[in-house]
Amino acid sequence: MTIENVSVPSGLYMRRLCLLFIADYWLWLVLPVALCAVLALWVDVRFVIVAMMVLFIILPMVLALLYFYYGLSPEARWSIMDKIVTLDDRGITLDFTDERMKKHVIRWDDVHSIIEKDDAVMLMLTGGRRFTCLMLPASVVNPDVAQLLREFASQTH
Repeated sequence: MTIENVSVPSGLYMRRLCLLFIADYWLWLVLPVALCAVLALWVDVRFVIVAMMVLFIILPMVLALLYFYYGLSPEARWSIMDKIVTLDDRGITLDFTDERMKKHVIRWDDVHSIIEKDDAVMLMLTGGRRFTCLMLPASVVNPDVAQLLREFASQTH
């Protein structure tokens, strides 16, 4: 099955990636702010300033590191560039419209899960990075394509 002119806006890619990160690490993001708030009530009011620094300086820097670590990865480039996607028994073939990009094949063994959202379908890939994914817009993933993706991914796992 072939799907033409597939691309995801970069803002959507990073928004979905940040939401995945926050969903997994929300406790570690909220804990320092809550700890400083409790210390401000019991020990010293100046801990409110520390809580504000954590909230407005440290947490945005963590998200900036997330952006540079995942947003500049090859998988992010594969997701946001215009391409023709072919699904077959070998895997997912990405044929880019930009001639500077090489054709790339993602084997079905490399897809360990599929996350379906309202605006995108994320194919979570195996590798060294935890939130590595190939993202397809939900507008091109009709029910037939979604069923085919699930079948191919389940056959390999």
